[in-house]
Order: sequence, then structure tokens, then C-alpha cells
Amino acid sequence: MRSCLWLLLCFVGCASNRPPVARAAVLPAVELTRVNGGGESLKAALGGSVAVIDLWATWCTACEQQRPKLERLHEAYFARGLRVIGLDVGETPSVLNAYLAAHRTSYPIYLDPDFRVADALGEKRLPTLLVIDREGRIIRRSPALDAQTLATIKALLAPAP
Repeated sequence: MRSCLWLLLCFVGCASNRPPVARAAVLPAVELTRVNGGGESLKAALGGSVAVIDLWATWCTACEQQRPKLERLHEAYFARGLRVIGLDVGETPSVLNAYLAAHRTSYPIYLDPDFRVADALGEKRLPTLLVIDREGRIIRRSPALDAQTLATIKALLAPAP
């Protein structure tokens, strides 16, 4: 029942034009599941870098529209220290593997089939982007890679004066 309610909330959130919410919060200590079944802590996956975590699902149209932008972001800023990771929520490994076989993704994708990580991050809507600073704090939450989110990322990547 919980999963059905969460999916309904995601479906409603997927099409919403909700404004981005900025709030700093420390990332939870959670374990991520790789597509191949291995595990890795969220802290290790981010490696102390400025990061963008993309919460998404294969059925989410708005998520799919955002994916090429995230690919370009990853390619443009990886060398400057940005880490982009995808967190596929509420889906099985077989669904995600079929999707990844048909869609090139240059950044790592993790599974969250039981919403454990999304719940720990306090997120219920898709898509959601979390911008993380080097200290592991959530600096920005946004439904899209918009100009303000990109400006936040660039500011975090800028060298210290």
C-alpha cells in the first residue's frame, strides 16, 4: 500500500510546476544499490565533490526530458569536480536494466526500489534534483535543471578566493 501511495505522489509531482526549495541539510548516511547489485555508501559515491543527485523513474516524462540536460552537465563539469548520480526510485533492477540498455547514460545510476533512500532524503516527487556541496549538505532542491540550479552548481565549483 505504501508503494502505491508513493507512486501516486510521484505521478502527481512529476507534472507539477512546484518552485524549487532551497534549504541546507546534511545528507543521510545511507547505502546505495548499484545496478549490478553491489552496494556503496552515498558519501563514498559523492567522494567529497560538488554533486547533483537526480531522483527519477523510467516512466516519468519530465524525468526523461531532463536526462539529456544532465548528460550535458556531467560531460561539461565532470573535469571540474562535479559528480552527477541518478537514483531510480520504485523500480526493479530488470526495469532499470532494460531502460539503460536502450539509453546511453554516462553518469552512475543507483536503484532505490523500496524508496528507502528517497525517504531518507525527504523527497516524494519526481523529478527532483539535489545539489550537494563538498561538505555533504543539500544546498538546493529543484524539480529541474534550471538557470538558478545551474548557477548554484557553478558557484559551488568556483575556486575559493
